[in-house]
Parts: sequence; C-alpha cells; structure tokens
Amino acid sequence: MADDAAYLTGLAQVLWPGGGRFERGGETSRPLGARALGPDDDEGGFRAYLPVPSAHHPRVILPADDRFTAARGISAFAQRHSARARLRAALLTTAFASGLAPMLLRDRLHVATAHSIEQALSSALDREVVIAIHIGPPRANRKPVLLLLTPGGRTVGYAKIGVNALTSRLVRAETRALRRISGARMRDVTVPRLLHTQEWNGGPLLVQEALPVGDQTDRPTRRQLLRCVVQISELAPVVHLPLSGSPYRQALAERIDVLGDRPEVPALRAALERLPDVRLPFGAWHGDLTRWNVAGTARRAFVWDWERLEFGVPIGFDALHYELNECVQSGVHPGVRRWLDSGARLLRDPLLVAAGLAPGTASTVMALYLVDLATRYLHDRQDEAGGFLAAVDDWLLPALAGLGHRAAHTSRSPA
Repeated sequence: MADDAAYLTGLAQVLWPGGGRFERGGETSRPLGARALGPDDDEGGFRAYLPVPSAHHPRVILPADDRFTAARGISAFAQRHSARARLRAALLTTAFASGLAPMLLRDRLHVATAHSIEQALSSALDREVVIAIHIGPPRANRKPVLLLLTPGGRTVGYAKIGVNALTSRLVRAETRALRRISGARMRDVTVPRLLHTQEWNGGPLLVQEALPVGDQTDRPTRRQLLRCVVQISELAPVVHLPLSGSPYRQALAERIDVLGDRPEVPALRAALERLPDVRLPFGAWHGDLTRWNVAGTARRAFVWDWERLEFGVPIGFDALHYELNECVQSGVHPGVRRWLDSGARLLRDPLLVAAGLAPGTASTVMALYLVDLATRYLHDRQDEAGGFLAAVDDWLLPALAGLGHRAAHTSRSPA
C-alpha cells in the first residue's frame, strides 16, 4: 500500500508540476512539486482530485468538483465483465452523480491549475478539456490513461503519458504503431486515430481518439476474435518460412541472450532450441489482445492499446494471448491447464488454418508464444511489480516443458 501512495505522489508531480498538496483523511501530507499549496491559497488557483478508492489503493483519480466528469470517468474505465464489477461501477457512478462521493472519500490531491496537464492538453487540442485518470493495479508497465472531455461532456479522446523508462518506451512505441497503421484497411477492425504527440515533463505524451465502445459493445465472439487475429496479421505481408531460418527465431534468441545470467535463461534457451523446425506463417500481432483492449458489435471489432505491435511474428500469438488471459481469471494454475487445451483448439480453427497455420504446428506455436511472453516479462521486470502472471518459473516454465514434448511428437510439417 505504501508503494501505491508513493506512486500516486510521483504521478501527481508528473501531471501537475506547478505544485500542490496531498491530504489523507483531511490531514495535509507532504507537498507536491516545486511549490506546496497551503490551505490559504486562492481556490481559483488549484483544483481538488479524489483518488478512488483511496490514496493507499488508487485505481482512478477523479475531479472532486465535477460530478459529470467523475461519473463519466467511472463509466469509461470500469471493467464490467462480471456482476460484481457492474454493481461496483453502478454504485460509484451513482455516488459521484449525486454528489455524495466527495463526502465519503476523504483523501485529496490539491493541484495547481497553472502549468498543468489539463492546460497543456487544452492548448494542444485548441479546446478546453477536463480529465479523469485511470492508473490501474501495480504493474511494471503501469501508466496514467487520461479520459479527455469537453466541459459540455463530449469525449475528445484519451491521452497516455510515460512516467518512467519502460512506460515511456511503450508510449513512444504506440505512437509509432498508430502512425504505421493509420492507413490500414481492415475489413472488420477499427483502430483509433492519433490526434497529438508531444513531450510533457520529461516523458512522451500521446492523444488518440476514443473508439465508439460502451454499453452497445461486448467481448468478441470466438469468430470475431479470430477474424481480428487474421486481419491484424495482414497489416504487413504474411511470409511462410521454416522456423530455423526465420528472422523471428533469431531475434527471440538474441532477446533471451540479453537477459544475461537470469536463472530462467537456460530453460528458455533450451526450450527454443528443442522445438521442431516446422514451416510457419509470420505476420503482425497486436501483442496484448485481451478483453481490456478489444470490444465488439455484431459487425465490427474495436481494438486499442497498440503499444506492443510487432511484425514478423508467428500467426496465432494474439489468439493465444487473449485465451490465456481469459483462462487465468479464476486462477493461474487451473487456467493454464485449461489453456493448454483451449489454445490448441483455437490454433486448429479453420480461420487460422486458412491463414496458413498447419494444425500439426499448434504445440510449436504455443511453445514459441510462452518463450516470447516469458522473455517479455523478464525484460520488463514484471516479477518485481507483482503481476499475477509474472512469476514465470511458477507456471510458465512447467507448461513450456510439456509443450516442448508435445511439439516434438505432434509436428507433421518438417521444413
């Protein structure tokens, strides 16, 4: 909890470098930024925000004096895929809309309105904007996502800000990705347009349009998901190569080598070297296709968060990533066991077979995906942030060992 509060303090100094004060339960804590605002400061010079549910456990930061923006922020950022989550979102929305929330939530951020992120965004977009902020649970790639609204309540877009080396790299990567795919024509997939980029307080800032998702959208069906996977893979020309001769395998081996003497490295290197030399289709992958980054209607899928976009990756990785994150929602170990079967079934679906993925290569692709995912987690030091999938030696390496044996016996497509 102390780490969460420290993160909140540091984040406030990034977003509002003009200064401020931090209150817990009505008692003033340490100052924020270069100048501490005192209780006697002119209220017109600063604004109050509420960390929700508290400064010790912040997930969203909402304006204390703007019921509408706060309620819209709860609605926009809520993950309502369960009955409990829908009830929590409804209660919070009602509390803010009725004006009760500021009386119930006692922690406050009082921040200077001069030289603030709101001021910078209003200037960049040539319109006044108000903000609600999502920061999510502790992860290595935790960064603020800002919902931008006009004072009249119209959604302008979303902004992301890099607050450390990793998140800055990801924000810059997403900026490049949105530029690269801006002219792409995917039949059933819509992506956000890039609206603005700049540097803010030492880190990158990007603004992208808001996609038309909400109560009329839901998680994609299996068919929608696989259409998404195939169409994303075609963002660059798909090539078919033996695994041993692919640039992807060479790059993955180099990424493992860069990890140095991490104890997981020998197992990852050995798993990669033991995989059969099958012929695979290589294309693009979103890199983080989960229920939090995609929504669907009967006719279209809307996909955002493109910071992990890569090219020349085995087709099917996005389907495996989505399925893994679904399976582990009720527990990592039983979820991984389910994924070992359900992931293989996804890769054998006719849509992916038609995209060039031979059914006999499913275990090899699954093993490659796990090696890639483990390498990503280790590079990002996700284990230090406590992510529930981050302990790769606990679940990933055992699953990888089993997949390696399965790949050796089931592959029927030698290079």
